[in-house]
Amino acid sequence: MTEPRSQAYHPFSVFAVIWAATTLIHQLAFTFWTERWPGWVLVFAAIAVLFWPRCLVRFSLLVVASLVNLGHKMPFVPNHILYEGMLHIIMLLGLIGVFFRPDVSRQSREALPSWKTGLWFFLGALVVKLLFLQTPDFTGRYAVAIVTTLIVIAATIHYFKQHRPSVPGGREFLISIAPVIRLAVIVMYFWAAIQKINRDYLNPEISCAAVLHKEIAAYFGGIVPTQTWALQGAIWGSFFFELAIPILLLIRRTRLLGFVTAVMFHLWLSIHPAAGIYSFSSLILALLFFFLPQSWGETMTQHWRVQLEKLGGGDYAKGQRRAAFAAMWIFFVTLITQGTLYLTLARDYTTFQTANRLGFAIFILWGIWFGFSYLRAGWERRTAPGLLVGKWQWTPAWIGLLLVLGNGLMPWIGLKTQTSFSMYSNLRTEGETNHLFLKRADLFPYQQNMVTLLEAEPDILSPTNRPAGIQQFANPDRKVFPRFELERLVGELDQDVRLTFRENEMEKVAHRKDGEWIEGEAIEAPPWWQRKLFWFRRLEKLE
Repeated sequence: MTEPRSQAYHPFSVFAVIWAATTLIHQLAFTFWTERWPGWVLVFAAIAVLFWPRCLVRFSLLVVASLVNLGHKMPFVPNHILYEGMLHIIMLLGLIGVFFRPDVSRQSREALPSWKTGLWFFLGALVVKLLFLQTPDFTGRYAVAIVTTLIVIAATIHYFKQHRPSVPGGREFLISIAPVIRLAVIVMYFWAAIQKINRDYLNPEISCAAVLHKEIAAYFGGIVPTQTWALQGAIWGSFFFELAIPILLLIRRTRLLGFVTAVMFHLWLSIHPAAGIYSFSSLILALLFFFLPQSWGETMTQHWRVQLEKLGGGDYAKGQRRAAFAAMWIFFVTLITQGTLYLTLARDYTTFQTANRLGFAIFILWGIWFGFSYLRAGWERRTAPGLLVGKWQWTPAWIGLLLVLGNGLMPWIGLKTQTSFSMYSNLRTEGETNHLFLKRADLFPYQQNMVTLLEAEPDILSPTNRPAGIQQFANPDRKVFPRFELERLVGELDQDVRLTFRENEMEKVAHRKDGEWIEGEAIEAPPWWQRKLFWFRRLEKLE
């Protein structure tokens, strides 16, 4: 016997579980965070939400932890992770609005004392892990890393075994942010399509869509066609999907078709071996929740309830706990396996791709099950009312939407080019842009001063032996970029360096020895806030 719908379906707790699972998938896609404390805090915040998804305070900690982790890594993050950070700012503003409500604030204060039991053990284990991460390399470091991770896992299990009250307010929070998030999704798809309207993207010989299609097709051993007509189909199909998906999702009569299109398109894209594409697909699947009619959500959670009751031997609550523990263990076993690959093979791009496939295996299982859950519920309730969660009202969250709108404008006003919704678009705004109708307006000068690196000792473009982030793998051998990037690269070095580069048609030399510039002009690092906000793509050439 199931609960009445009003009791069985809690949209906020469903979304919280989906968002926490998506966070863990992100962490499996890019494991550089394992050597930095913000990444660990984010992981355990996500796990806490899996165990207590109805609690608004725990979800708030996940949002704050994700923003701290993002700030620690910026600007070297994928497009979709920066976009997710903008969504987290929208959520944070929405949370602030909700927590200022007198009823939510009072109930939060009443619930907080019950969290103390077992918290000190958990925090102590986390501090041990964080202190270990600050230690330099030593023999047996990886073994100690495993032990400290197991200690944190044990503390997590001990803490999560105990029931604690949830802080309310989730329903009000979700209602306040849902319309903003829906519009943010539409804006993201809009910019992704606009940035692709350029000559190179429409050329099947060099289009990113054609390259992605051929590399995905390679997984199927020649079954998928790669002739010119198929490549043209991939190019124009990408335009169709990115423009059609948000429109289909917004219209009630076409919403089910929109879900089918979005799920199938993004699962297909996730097959590509490039790091992070399945992470992006996971984010999109999570964001589809905001277009999920409440009637579909009721049906979907009823199916989940049946599955959890089976997992718990007839006990729904036990099934929930077992599912949360299973997710936690699957995450850590995969993470440790990825770390073992780096230890036994090498810390290079080849190993990175292999480790990335392990994360993909976890995602594709989750993605197929989760996507099927959407589609099954939509098909069963296709004639039911299509009322969405949330309503149009003023909330501080609307301020955060300005970030999403402005991010796509960045390359067109002379600012950053690397994370401006221009992923896999072939877009070039430097020099004479390749866009068919947009032209750059240089409100800022960064793209005006381009340099070509001719020689560098040491090599400042290729990945190091111990890469610390995705910047090591982003266009490593391309030598044309704004002077800002040259200043950043040189500023990151703490050793002697000698450069030969071309700037404004003039060949220049810069030589630093023992911290002093002894030949040519001095190249100073940009201010820290610019290094955090701006990242420019490297090019093969300006034409």
